Amino acid sequence: MKDSCISLLTDFGLCDEYVGVMKGVISSINPNANIIDMCHNISPQNIVQAAYMLCFSHSYFPKKTIHVVVVDPGVGTDRRIVALQIKNFFFLAPDNGVLTLIINKYKCKSVYLTQSQFYLSKVSSTFHGRDIFAPVAAYLSKDYNIHQLGETISTHELKRISDIYPVKYKDRLKGQVIMIDHFGNLITNISYTDIHHDTNRTVTINIINVSIENISSNYTQVKKGALLAIIGSKGLLEISINCGNAKLELGVDIGCIVQVVQTKI
Repeated sequence: MKDSCISLLTDFGLCDEYVGVMKGVISSINPNANIIDMCHNISPQNIVQAAYMLCFSHSYFPKKTIHVVVVDPGVGTDRRIVALQIKNFFFLAPDNGVLTLIINKYKCKSVYLTQSQFYLSKVSSTFHGRDIFAPVAAYLSKDYNIHQLGETISTHELKRISDIYPVKYKDRLKGQVIMIDHFGNLITNISYTDIHHDTNRTVTINIINVSIENISSNYTQVKKGALLAIIGSKGLLEISINCGNAKLELGVDIGCIVQVVQTKI
């Protein structure tokens, strides 16, 4: 894996040196590592958003990619850092629930990081991305085994986010906006398979005081400036405006409640 890929998913933004310094640490240990930025604009401390982005993006990277997730509101506390391995990928993340969707979906090998020889010599209490995550990822990319990094554990011991999935009722689903993209599309945690849409039921999507009837297959099914619901590229329900910005139009943000109501025809 000496020329393996390392992806970075953080809430650091791009205004500070944090991302660049992490890349510098990785390159100092393994100059051949291929570093790819998945995203650095996760909303600060938003573990749910990071969990979904990781789940729906990780498989598009080369096999054996090491996905490094630094969305870590508990940095400097006694929270642990975990390394996971599934069939084709590795993950490094704080044990704060950000890996919930991965460990619920895949069979994983997992360890808690305990071997400090893989860290930088000085570890700050506020920047584990630089001092622990980056060097550990670099060593892992040089053919180290995850079991060399620490203590083997069962994934049942890892923290999970309890309310990460939509809540199902008889005829409705209650979910939330989990991310908002550059275009202002409101991406929810309600998936196409959650809805189980069929021709014998109508679907109504409710957000704040607005209702949208049915799910469109593309943006041009409604007029320019009109609101619509659509299943996006992640397989998740999105609320959008054709050639517009749903976030600005509706005045909502991440965490806003979305309900899907299905009614028999």
